[in-house]
Amino acid sequence: MMKRFPSLWLLPAALLPVLSATGCATTPGTCDPTRADFFNNTRCLASGSYRQRQRDLESELAAERSRNDAFQALLADLKLEQDAVRSDLRTRQAAQARAEANWRRIKQSLAAERAKNQALNTRIGQIDRDLARAEASKRGERDALVNKVRLLEQELDAGIYD
Repeated sequence: MMKRFPSLWLLPAALLPVLSATGCATTPGTCDPTRADFFNNTRCLASGSYRQRQRDLESELAAERSRNDAFQALLADLKLEQDAVRSDLRTRQAAQARAEANWRRIKQSLAAERAKNQALNTRIGQIDRDLARAEASKRGERDALVNKVRLLEQELDAGIYD
């Protein structure tokens, strides 16, 4: 039985350096289970830093998932808006095409009317020119009369007719 007691005493003595090394302060940020460092990993395990790091990473993951959900909702809203804009654009393009077709028909109709009434257009042009000449002639006569009136007024003011 004596042999058993020394082996029991050896166990704590062998673990003493490991336990004393784990007593050093560790932070969750310095604890990385992918690094192969026995003493650092033992310290992190004993201090609870691994568990704290796991909680921190889970919290960060939850926040990122929430942010991702918000971005997905935004993306869905933007796609709906894009579809609405595309539909509105197609509607407006169709209306524009109809308006352009109507305008082409009106222009063709007017061109046909003008061709039929070429003689009428010629006569209207002649009347417009005659009217412009008559107005110019009357404007000239009016200007001449206005000048005569001014001249007479000046002569009256000068006392020529007294």
